[in-house]
Amino acid sequence: MMKSIFFGVVAIAVAFLSIYQETAQAEEQTGTAEYKWNNIDDQCLTALHKQINKEFDASIVYLKIAAHFAQEKINLPGFEKFFFNAAGEEREHGIKLIEYALMRGQGPVDKSSFNLDYSFQVPPGTDGETALRFALKKEEEVTHSIRGVIKACEEGTNDFHLADYLTGEYLDEQHKGQRELAEKIATLSKMKKSAPKLGEFLFDKNHM
Repeated sequence: MMKSIFFGVVAIAVAFLSIYQETAQAEEQTGTAEYKWNNIDDQCLTALHKQINKEFDASIVYLKIAAHFAQEKINLPGFEKFFFNAAGEEREHGIKLIEYALMRGQGPVDKSSFNLDYSFQVPPGTDGETALRFALKKEEEVTHSIRGVIKACEEGTNDFHLADYLTGEYLDEQHKGQRELAEKIATLSKMKKSAPKLGEFLFDKNHM
């Protein structure tokens, strides 16, 4: 009885050893299989990469507007701070989308869609209201673009995770930001009716 148990254990050990050796040889010949990511389809990924580009483009635009109001001959620190903060938020959005792409096993950016535009120039004489109206239009463009990414992902393999992420994390913030800009524009416009320069100065001090 003991002999049969002993030989049975030996047989099992030999079998395991044989299987291990065969597996090791197979790995040497073919290499260890790489992890297969649950990839985003091409249509959805292209739209995501273009959105990353748009976020950084918006950041550059807001940086230039902030620098415009920081000039000593203009000196509107409220507008300066507002647009520097806006630039930082857009940059953060771009970074978060890069991190999302990496989480999904994708490259951070696609060179064919990542092409920042540095040509934007703030027209001389741009006042606060003009800048806010431009920013509102820019935010509307970004919101429209995000909806385009969601649509592209739904039409492909129905990537509901990315669609849900963009809807919850981005669209909510976009709509709130647009509402804030619209309110600032309405208030500034009222303050400028009687005295444009003084109204803008007071708005810069108290509402930015």
